[in-house]
Amino acid sequence: MPKAKSNLKLTPVALQRVAATFGLFSEPIRLAILQELKDQELSVNQIVSILSISQAHMSRQLTILYDGGLLKRERRGTQVFYSIGDPLVFTLCEAVCTKLARDAKAEAALNYSI
Repeated sequence: MPKAKSNLKLTPVALQRVAATFGLFSEPIRLAILQELKDQELSVNQIVSILSISQAHMSRQLTILYDGGLLKRERRGTQVFYSIGDPLVFTLCEAVCTKLARDAKAEAALNYSI
């Protein structure tokens, strides 16, 4: 597969921003949250119930994702609802999953031939 050629060279500040964005995906619980929000918005209480983690930990992770621009939130009365704020989330996740599947297939082929 040929590599895409790019003349894009990022500044140190831009590289920090890219790294910070990728860092948003570095916690499995954040990925689980994104997965649950893929097809529907959910309240904090619903997400806590689905993922079985403490309210405090959930709130911290939701805030990180929101501050990073990946989620939208809306207060309705006493509840806060979250939804995906940027569908790019799923493009990135799909690219990583494709890579992992390709690596697993190559590893399986290598293990089979040994």
